[in-house]
Amino acid sequence: MTNILPTNSLENISRFEYAVFYCMNQSSERIPVAVVKNISVLSDNRLEFTLSHFPVLENFWNVFAGELYFYQKGLSFNMNIHGTAWFKGTDDLTVQFRVLFVESAGMLEVKTYTLHETLSDFFSNTSLFFKKMIVSGF
Repeated sequence: MTNILPTNSLENISRFEYAVFYCMNQSSERIPVAVVKNISVLSDNRLEFTLSHFPVLENFWNVFAGELYFYQKGLSFNMNIHGTAWFKGTDDLTVQFRVLFVESAGMLEVKTYTLHETLSDFFSNTSLFFKKMIVSGF
C-alpha cells in the first residue's frame, strides 16, 4: 500500500460536497453563518459561493474575515480555509472569498494495490533478497 498525503491545494475542494462558512465579528468571535455548496474556484486564489442568509453583525463594512471548513464522511482528511470575504453585489448574498492560507488535517490516504501489483511487488522484493544473499555469500 502506498500512503498519499492530502495536499493543501484548492483542487481538493471538489472532493467535498459541503462546507460550513464562518465569519468573524468585531470581537474576533467565530460565528457560524451557513452550510454552503457549489463553491466555485476563481482565479487569484478566490472562491465564490451563495448564502441563503447572513447574520446581522455589529460592523458596518462590507469586508470581513471568514473561514470555510470542509469535512465529508468517508474522506480521511478535512480542510480549513482562512481568508477575507465580501459580498459581490449589494442586493444578493453571493460571497467572494480570498484565500489567505489553507490547513489540511487528518490521516494519510491509502492507495490499495490490485492483485497483480501486489504479486509483482512481492516477487521483485523476493528476488532482490536472494540476489543480496548470493552476493554476500550467506
